[in-house]
Amino acid sequence: MADNIADLILGGDPCTHLLQEAFAFDITLTKIRCAVCDTVSGLGSLGVDGGPLQALVKCADCGSVLMRARRTQKGYILEMHGARHLYF
Repeated sequence: MADNIADLILGGDPCTHLLQEAFAFDITLTKIRCAVCDTVSGLGSLGVDGGPLQALVKCADCGSVLMRARRTQKGYILEMHGARHLYF
């Protein structure tokens, strides 16, 4: 696992490519607010787990999952149950 999403993009990790494909803009420049602890973080600095079919973005303060992106045969699914807002 890489330390943050920016490292994954530069390193060519498949789970981060999934996030890049889902957004037409540079997703690492956005800010996201955690629904659990209300912390606002730069998405590019947050931890990411996953692989080529799924990426989980976690809050730096409380560790809860903010965003999950999945690739399916029909397209992409983006779940943001753990986030209040995505600022871009």
